[in-house]
Amino acid sequence: MYKNILDRQLKEYRFYYNQLNKKLPFKSKEEKSKLAIRLMFKARNIEREDALSACLDPFAHGETYQHQVECIATDYELKGRIPRYYLKDDSLIDFFKETEIKQKEVLSILNSDFVKESENFVFFCGVLGKKMSFTFFISPTKAGHLFTILTEEMNFTFLAEAIDLSKQDENKWAFNMVMNFLFYITAFPECVVDGVPNGVKRQAKAKVISTSEKIVSHTTTEHGFVRPHFRRGYFRHLESDYFVNCKGQVRFISSTMVKGKAKTVLSK
Repeated sequence: MYKNILDRQLKEYRFYYNQLNKKLPFKSKEEKSKLAIRLMFKARNIEREDALSACLDPFAHGETYQHQVECIATDYELKGRIPRYYLKDDSLIDFFKETEIKQKEVLSILNSDFVKESENFVFFCGVLGKKMSFTFFISPTKAGHLFTILTEEMNFTFLAEAIDLSKQDENKWAFNMVMNFLFYITAFPECVVDGVPNGVKRQAKAKVISTSEKIVSHTTTEHGFVRPHFRRGYFRHLESDYFVNCKGQVRFISSTMVKGKAKTVLSK
């Protein structure tokens, strides 16, 4: 339940830290921690020059950059700097993956207060579900916002402004997942509350995300249980002066009606 995708890196860190603890017992905890992180870099054959080159041009040194992010993420985790968002409903992960994204909306979410206020754009954020979790890292570049997504199975790096949503890509679901998460918490701030779920160790930066009634319709299964069923739709940033009372807000535009019959009147 609520797996930490950094477990593999943390086990590696503890292995090096324990070795250093035996060899250098006189060193302080902080010194041994820094040395353990350096050993993680060394195990990935990342030299200082390689690290600098990867930062300057992540796509030319993709594997090195992603390994570097893993090590930095471990350091962030040890220092408690990765905020956690726990999903009350695992179906939100599928919603994040599958909800359509409009190309013009991408820039709006990158200029949201959540991104702007997150340690000057450089930050990690962990999103945990019971069946799947992911951590993403945003870093500023001259070309735009560079995202690195870490899951239990893959690392994926992309430049948000350069994504062509008209093309099919095997990693498009990862892009959808992190971008729709940002849309969701922006559109439904009332669904994001401080704290952790029952049975989870208290964390300073933890929040719990519930499912908004605006994107869910309750249907009864053959066994008599009520379960949520997500409507197809998309997030939209309201930019026009036409939206007098809600200009600048992000809203979820529902495109179907799950229960009953529905008709849609289209305008130009």
